[in-house]
Amino acid sequence: KDKGVIPSAIKLSSSSEYDLALLPKNKADATVFYCAGLKCGASKSAAARAIKAGYTNVHVMPAGISGWVKAGKAVEKLPQA
Repeated sequence: KDKGVIPSAIKLSSSSEYDLALLPKNKADATVFYCAGLKCGASKSAAARAIKAGYTNVHVMPAGISGWVKAGKAVEKLPQA
């Protein structure tokens, strides 16, 4: 089920081959990766790619969008392709 995305989030096409140009230009800016939930490892893979590219303020939100929604936080719906 589509739970939406965190407002201002950027959806990556792949956790290991996404375009690094999608990340902040300043490699010290906070960059947070998340997946659907606790059982998904894609956010860790995406974060590792950012760290390898020189990003220094990288975080993973382990509970993912499921935890975000459960906490009552706002989400945006992506347009249907």
